[in-house]
Amino acid sequence: MPTATPPSALPTRRHLLQATAAAALGAPALVRAQSEPWRIGQTAALTGPLAFPFVEMNKGIAAAFKEVNDRGGIDGRPVEFFSMDDGGAPEKAAENTLKLLQKDQVFSLFACGGTTSVMGALKVLGEAKVPLIAPATGSDALRPYNPLVFHTRASYAQELNKIVRQLGSTGFTKCAVAYFDNPFGKATLAAFEAAAREHNNTQWKPFLITETPEGIAKGIEEIVQWQPYSLISLAIGASGIPFYKGLRLRTKAPAFSISFLGSRPLMTALGEASIGITVAQVVPNPANPAIPVVRAYQNAIKKMGDIEIGYSSLEGYVNARILIEALRRAGRSATREKLAEAMHSMRPYDLGGFEVRYGPNDHSGTDFVELTYFNGERFRR
Repeated sequence: MPTATPPSALPTRRHLLQATAAAALGAPALVRAQSEPWRIGQTAALTGPLAFPFVEMNKGIAAAFKEVNDRGGIDGRPVEFFSMDDGGAPEKAAENTLKLLQKDQVFSLFACGGTTSVMGALKVLGEAKVPLIAPATGSDALRPYNPLVFHTRASYAQELNKIVRQLGSTGFTKCAVAYFDNPFGKATLAAFEAAAREHNNTQWKPFLITETPEGIAKGIEEIVQWQPYSLISLAIGASGIPFYKGLRLRTKAPAFSISFLGSRPLMTALGEASIGITVAQVVPNPANPAIPVVRAYQNAIKKMGDIEIGYSSLEGYVNARILIEALRRAGRSATREKLAEAMHSMRPYDLGGFEVRYGPNDHSGTDFVELTYFNGERFRR
């Protein structure tokens, strides 16, 4: 076993290869006695300016795991969840993944997010051939087929395509698209541009916002002077909230957002600026008990104490239910290869109003997207 990498240092490629090879060779040791728990690992941005959706998702994950464990586990084996915070730093995500594989001996990685966290984790998982179920991001950079990665949500490109179609049907095609100069901003801007091209929208305009008080003020002024018919902010990060709040003070053009901005804590942080925003969602309405999986989620989350229902925690619950079903199909003494085969057997799998579908050459899972309107109290379709 190689010497552990100091927490402050980025693992070298040699260390990664040595560690992941050791993890891969040690994989048979993970086929434990049938009564031992399924060890599931996560590295995610649980602190910092991008933490809000992942913290909320983990509440739904905890509810689903408690639900199955209270029933005796999966064929008698309980689920244990090992979650580590990487603050969104890929180097820390890689380090966390090594620890999860070596120290905690996790069977699979699950619900890692956001995009930079997943990128860091995959540096390790690819060498060790460990699957990642339900990456908690819609980034299109992760959508090219990877035999180890199984998606459980629509991509940001699919969300933006739905928004652009809505702009066309309502006549709000003169859309100001604000973004920061970071990987997320550039990738989502490219996805919006592709959707606009598909739907023949030539009236939109991108606005690069510099992440300083002066840059934010300048960007707001430029957008206001352009007089858009609609707005969409892809400006994600610590400056995203002050930018959007400042913009809404100057223009009342209809505003749209992808699901990343759709968590209730962010709506609270935005205050009155959130009223009237249209948000793309990738799971059904968490307040609608007529949908069987939502009713199950509501019952499970109620047992966790004083937790408000919401889209992000429902997404976590749905993702955990998909993983639980895969583990059940894989069998009590499953290998990682059997887990992948179990995912492929879901062609389709209906959780009760939400369906996923996989195959040996298709790990996209679902294209479910619906637009919701936030009225200041709740999201409505």
